[in-house]
Amino acid sequence: MTEELLIGMHNFLQPYLPLLNSHNVDYLIRDHWHTYVPEWIRQEERINLYDLFEQRYQECSPARSLLEEFIDDIIVWRKKIEQITYTREKFQEEILLEKASPKSYKCISRTFMSEKKEHEVDILAPVINQIANIANAESIIDYGSGRGYLGVQISQDYKRNVLGIESCEATVHSGERRIELLSKYQKESTNDPQYKTTSTIVTSETNFENLFYQTFHSHSSSFLLCGLHACGSLSCSLIYHYVEKSTVHAIVNVACCYHLLEEKFSPNPFTNRCNENDPCSFPLSRRLIAERIKLGRNARMLAVQSFERNKADQTLNAGLWYRALMQVILVEIYDLKSGLDDIKLGKLNRRPLTFEEYVWKAVDKLKLDKTKITANIIDDYWRRYETQHLQLHTFIQLKVLFSSLIEMMILLDRLLFLQESVINIPSASSYLVALFDPIKSPRRWCLISIKSQNL
Repeated sequence: MTEELLIGMHNFLQPYLPLLNSHNVDYLIRDHWHTYVPEWIRQEERINLYDLFEQRYQECSPARSLLEEFIDDIIVWRKKIEQITYTREKFQEEILLEKASPKSYKCISRTFMSEKKEHEVDILAPVINQIANIANAESIIDYGSGRGYLGVQISQDYKRNVLGIESCEATVHSGERRIELLSKYQKESTNDPQYKTTSTIVTSETNFENLFYQTFHSHSSSFLLCGLHACGSLSCSLIYHYVEKSTVHAIVNVACCYHLLEEKFSPNPFTNRCNENDPCSFPLSRRLIAERIKLGRNARMLAVQSFERNKADQTLNAGLWYRALMQVILVEIYDLKSGLDDIKLGKLNRRPLTFEEYVWKAVDKLKLDKTKITANIIDDYWRRYETQHLQLHTFIQLKVLFSSLIEMMILLDRLLFLQESVINIPSASSYLVALFDPIKSPRRWCLISIKSQNL
């Protein structure tokens, strides 16, 4: 089922990959509207693709136009995905055999976490504890632990030994300071013997038993590996350790930063090389490797976008519009013809800016000649292109309609890899679960696998 779904979904996506790999910042200078957007979308006046998608999702009526046929095709694939994945509630009731747990951490007024992170930890910590119980895992290893938000919560709430592995020492020290603040605020000891961190890089040779003993000075013979928004190939590394090491009884992994993945058959745009020999590069599954499936970096970057979160955004993609219009100025005023892909402006200011303010900040950041541009010139560009703003919004909506399918290509490939690994884990049970609120936490999918011989 998973294999057939992946192949069919890729065949559907294939004609749209040029669109999905287009650079949003080049929208105006490359005329993306006429290059990638079909005529039957361009002719619609002020269409809101998000609203149409939701309307068609609820309806069962025949399509009345090419646009509705297109939307319906995407909905078909979305519903097929729903058939082989789980909502959090369904997973709790059918697999964990209990209803969704209440708030996991103790009733304290401060957690030193953002609202988003608190939402994620609140849901994920009890799930990990439940999976560890099912899998008979003695200890938890938090893979790419960051500041220890998840690991600390698990150790405090469930009295489990948790080893946080984080390659960046500065992040480890930041996490230690957070624990001190948290302990001081709760008026408890700053020494939590059940949560410890180590700054190391995990390789295929890493022995978790030895690493655990070196850190805790006690033995543990079975582990659950978890990762909350493990970046890039880190999630794939976690999966390989699970498949190849008998001491790893389960994994609970929420992935992130798909654009940082390498691909076997699509070249990295910065090195211009494919990574066929990298076991952690996409795809992982034998079937997709045999088909030489590829996505592309920009398509993978799109995979982190949430339809629900983008629909809730009322700014009409103002930030992207500013950046696309700035690209025109860089080409026409500053004559930048090469190296445009290397220009990273990022978020120039947290508060809302007018376009003129944005341009001046961009010129400052790029150290460009301020005498080449004036307020009148900036205003002229704004007036000249203003009517295309809504077209850009529609263009972004069109791409975001595909985002969940791209993400599923990556995540279902990992699920299929686990299903193919019958020699190493013949009785494993694997699940893909939508754990988080997609508006609060767009990267909400969790890959869970339990070696059934440990039940």
